[in-house]
Amino acid sequence: MAGKRRSMAEFLDLAKPETPAIIDGLKRELPIEKLVPRQNQPRRTIDPSELEHMAATIRALGIIQPIVVRPLDGQSDDYYEIVAGERRWRAAQLAGMSAVPTIIRALDEGRTALYSLAENIARSDLNSMELARGYRSVVEEHGFSQTELAEAIGQNVKTVNRVLQLLKLPDSVQELIERNMLTAKHGELLLGLSSSHQLQLAQRAAEQEWSVRELEQQIGKSAETTLRKSPNHAADDDIAREQTLWSEQLGTDVKLRYSKTGTIRITITANSLDEYQGIRERLKVN
Repeated sequence: MAGKRRSMAEFLDLAKPETPAIIDGLKRELPIEKLVPRQNQPRRTIDPSELEHMAATIRALGIIQPIVVRPLDGQSDDYYEIVAGERRWRAAQLAGMSAVPTIIRALDEGRTALYSLAENIARSDLNSMELARGYRSVVEEHGFSQTELAEAIGQNVKTVNRVLQLLKLPDSVQELIERNMLTAKHGELLLGLSSSHQLQLAQRAAEQEWSVRELEQQIGKSAETTLRKSPNHAADDDIAREQTLWSEQLGTDVKLRYSKTGTIRITITANSLDEYQGIRERLKVN
């Protein structure tokens, strides 16, 4: 029987600080120079025009929502790492503020990564590739399973796995998604193809501004041409489409192969035990 879905607070499970000087949840105004941006922030770019707009709002109204910080390890001069609110901090500097309102949290590294990711998701601040890197950081670097991550951010495991699969695309294709020249849905369709085919179709899709449906049609046409040229394949024009649909539904690489006897071999690739468990769940294997 499935367990009860846990809340973000339960996942964070904020431990009591090692030193009584740290009071979790303490609200305090801190000098702006005492705040340090987080190194492993999933967001890579910040729009300068957006910062200018935020700075204008801060000049008029101040910072409405405090910046979430945690004490920076190994620093004796009361420096704090920004957990959530780096853009507010940068905009406050543009606005000429010398101090900013903060909430100090007692978080370890893993829970800091999860908190930062969840805050960015709630604000819709991340593009698909930034989201994928954020997921990977929480899972691979901080020991959360995909199931735990999904529960913590209010998503299902299938959605989390599908986002993580985008990291298997070539770097140049990931860049097209990050620059909003392709969508995550385009990327998911490309996952079932060879690397060379991914690069070729991704570039054409970006240059010609194909919709997801148009890319799907092009993949189908390409597969049809390949099948007709190969005498060793059964004449099934839908094999590539089926392969793509399997890959999309399972969130992983799926290959379909016909034999001369007419049988079909399905190869499903799982790159980790956690990913394998996610595939089992989607296939409803007990």
